[in-house]
Formats: sequence, structure tokens, C-alpha cells
Amino acid sequence: MSRKLAALPFALIAVSSLAACATTGEGSSQTAASAATGALPGARPIDRRAREQVSREDALTQMAFWAGEYQTFPNDIEAAQRFSEALRKGGRTDRAAQIAAEALSRFPEDRQLLTTFGYSQITLGRPQQALRPLALVAAGEPDNWRIRSALGAALDQLGRFDEARRAYTEALALQPNNPRILTNLGVSHLMAGEPADAEPILRQAVQQPGAPAEARQNLAISLALQGRFDEAEQIERVDLSPAQAAQNIQYLRGLLSDPRRWNDMGRGR
Repeated sequence: MSRKLAALPFALIAVSSLAACATTGEGSSQTAASAATGALPGARPIDRRAREQVSREDALTQMAFWAGEYQTFPNDIEAAQRFSEALRKGGRTDRAAQIAAEALSRFPEDRQLLTTFGYSQITLGRPQQALRPLALVAAGEPDNWRIRSALGAALDQLGRFDEARRAYTEALALQPNNPRILTNLGVSHLMAGEPADAEPILRQAVQQPGAPAEARQNLAISLALQGRFDEAEQIERVDLSPAQAAQNIQYLRGLLSDPRRWNDMGRGR
């Protein structure tokens, strides 16, 4: 099963690690650069208190605030970092990638910008463009499991499943039994057309404290793709309404019953 499986019309094949913070907080090699030199001529001084307080606001407020800071202080690395990441978390992925790329032209080694750019490229379905920036961050942050899991997601999108699973194994060595990494590893098997192999991994993910909804959704998919529809629907109902769960399972029934649609999904790849 190819990466086209991600086009299914419900919550599945989610890259769990990408919902987390962009970095571990250790990696921005240039974060300490003086922001005082980043202002346009005649600009007001940076309001440090306002920058600290805005993190408690909603996503839209944060995006608007950091847009203003970036416009006023275009060479301030903190403004670039926070604006691009606020955009990404707020769903403005294209714009987040654009801002991160602009800032990387000035701060090419900054790990937070590299991470935001890489994550955004994965979300946009441009995995090839995500590999180099994420690899650079991984080299500089050997204990960053999120980056390794994200690298796995990019490699999965490219159909390089063996390499992706090595990345997930490295991530699990840093965070054993992490449900988000396990979910991504299970998804890797789903994307490769191996639902029976995905099932035990996703069951392990579901059993972990704090398991994300994506773990259960993808477990349900692995069961449905093996023809175990009733069991799959019961798992879907943990997070979805009965009507939505039934709709999802009906879609998968149709997928399996129509060889043309199944082949279009890349079965057996």
C-alpha cells in the first residue's frame, strides 16, 4: 500500500510526532543572537514582557502578534522562529515553510527553523525537501526522538519503508514504548500494504498511557484491511460518533471489494 493511503477521508495515517513542539529546546544554535540588531531603522524596542505573555493566548492571537514582530524585526531570529512555528501550529503550513525558508537564508544553521521547515514540508507532502533539514537537526541533537520520528515519516512518504523503520527504531531507543512513535511505525506498515504487521505495533501503541487518537484510528484501519470490520468499528467508536465510525468502515469495505480502487491505493507495493 503506497502513501496514497493518506488520502482516505478520515483521521488516519497521522504523523503523531508533528503535533509536538518543534524542538527539544536545546537546538537553536543562534537563538542567543542579539535581537537588538534585528529592528528596522526607527523601530520601537522589543517588548520582552509581551513576547512572554503571548504564549498564553490562542493560536490566532499568537500568529497575529508574531507577524507584527517579524515585520518590525525581520532580522530577529526569535521573531522568525516564533512566527514560523505559530503559523505551522495554526494550520498555515505553506506560509510557515515560506517564513522559515526566508529566515534560514539569514540563519542557515538554526535548528528550530530547520525543524519547522522540515515539519512543514512533510505536512505539505514534500518529503524530499524535508530530509536534509531534519537530518541536520538530528545530527546536532542526538537525543531528539521527535526529529527521528519525523524523518521516518518523510521516508515513508517517499516509499523508503526500510529506512523509515530504522529511523523509528532509533526514536524508540530514545523513548521506549512512546505511543506516537509506535503509531508512526504501525502506519509505516499500513502504507507498505502490511496491515497484519501493523496490528500488533498499533495495539502496543494503544495500550500506552496517553496514546493519541491516531493510534486507535490506525489500529481500526489495520483490522478493517484484514476484513475484521465489526472489531474495527468498535475501536473507531472510541473517538468518533457511531455514524462517522460506520461511514469510515463502509469506505474501507468498498475499498476492499473493488479491485480497481484497491489497486489505485498501491496494494502490495
